Amino acid sequence: MTRHRIEPAGRAGGRLVLTGAEMRAADRAMIDTIGLPGCALMETAGRHVAVAAAAQCPVGRPIVVVCGRGNNGGDGLVAARHLADWGFAVEVVFCGEPTRASEDARMQLRVAEALGLPLRVVTDADDFPHLPVPGHYGLVVDALLGTGLQGSVTGLMAEAVAWINGHGASVLAVDIASGICSETGQVLGAAVRADATVTFAASKLGHWLFPGAAHTGALSIVDIGLPERLLASGTPRRLLGDDDLRPAFRTRARDGHKGTYGHVYVLAGSPGKTGAARMASDAALRAGAGLVTLGTTREAFRALGGELYETMSEVAIEPGEIAVSAAERLSHRLNRFQAVVIGPGLPAEAEIGDLLAQLLPRLDVPVVVDAEALNQLVWRKECFESAAPRVLTPHPGEAARLLGRTTAEVQADRVGAATALADDTGAVVILKAAHTLVAGPDGLAICPDGNPGMGTGGMGDVLSGVIGALLARGLDAQTAARAGVLWHARAGDAAAARLTETTLLARDVLAELTTVERRSC
Repeated sequence: MTRHRIEPAGRAGGRLVLTGAEMRAADRAMIDTIGLPGCALMETAGRHVAVAAAAQCPVGRPIVVVCGRGNNGGDGLVAARHLADWGFAVEVVFCGEPTRASEDARMQLRVAEALGLPLRVVTDADDFPHLPVPGHYGLVVDALLGTGLQGSVTGLMAEAVAWINGHGASVLAVDIASGICSETGQVLGAAVRADATVTFAASKLGHWLFPGAAHTGALSIVDIGLPERLLASGTPRRLLGDDDLRPAFRTRARDGHKGTYGHVYVLAGSPGKTGAARMASDAALRAGAGLVTLGTTREAFRALGGELYETMSEVAIEPGEIAVSAAERLSHRLNRFQAVVIGPGLPAEAEIGDLLAQLLPRLDVPVVVDAEALNQLVWRKECFESAAPRVLTPHPGEAARLLGRTTAEVQADRVGAATALADDTGAVVILKAAHTLVAGPDGLAICPDGNPGMGTGGMGDVLSGVIGALLARGLDAQTAARAGVLWHARAGDAAAARLTETTLLARDVLAELTTVERRSC
């Protein structure tokens, strides 16, 4: 997982996540409706790029700005002008015929030429070997293609991308790394691998969806003066942030007791998978639930023995019991709780699927459905539909099975997969992996936090327990899902900072939930 350092715009717009098409529509509305010329937006954007380049370039080293024929290239030309004015040694490599450049880019070219900026015009792929050798520059600014790219990068542009990537210098991308699709994050033929990216007004989906996220580097979101109402006119999509986490840390009543903060029932575990049940239960307690009861198989109950301290436990699944009878018995019991977590470490047996298919429609309380429960109900998605809150927490493989797709197809369109599963089931869907998505009735949220060390067993069990606790404490499903995902991710980052990403374990994340709350309050 790429760890972005996010420097957001100074307004709420910095939390929005757009596609390139949505950003262009906002630009066009600003120009056509508000009346601000496009060149004014370009001046603001280019100056922000220059500020970032000045901070990133080693002292005394030259900077090369590689520009394309579109407005992304115009932004780069503005940046080059400012950098030269500030005393930096700057060269511009302009790729393509200047006469075919956009109107605003042609204007910036004329200004650059009038000021005498060192300018090389490259119109043939064979010209690149004649440019300075890799490592000559202290910084390469990628202003080739931007967010408007539609087709595959070939010919001159592909050679320019290869030259940038082979340079051995630090790379700063303008808006998005050239060659990355702003809608899907896919590499369109060839793509620049940036060390940092400056994007305008709002981040783009391509910054967060892999492989684009791996090409982005440290991400800065800068304010170029577009009103938020223009940016927020499309599909609601945003980054999770502090506002999403605050509901998890509401002040507890001074006269509160264990009954005040909800009782979570965790239906989980089987022989060899008792750790999943224990971690989900412990996470629910650590996330503030007043009481937790673990219901499991008879064999797992015996195996857990005296390992449970704060968690109560009982035998919930009896071998050979008829599914309808078991479901009636369990639903009568579970509907007395404030929230239920189902799935971590359950037996991978057909009888369990039959039981869950009968049980879920009978539950009138909020339910988190995870792990084996998702796998068992692949062909019975109607069981997820309920007037009571439902939160599904699939990883890409589980989501693929639920949607009848391959894992590769889910990963190629994570936004579409999460949204489709939420629409199909009526549930709030947490599509795990880098970067985790939360899809629900209020749109899509993207978690910017977390790290590669969290790609290990047990992490999902901890997340399910956290969300179960938040539901039991009275949060609605979408609020609980968003708060739980961000709390879990930040705890993972705190654990990785204390240990290392390589040595990180799920129970280390569990231990750092406290750290996140202390930092947030």
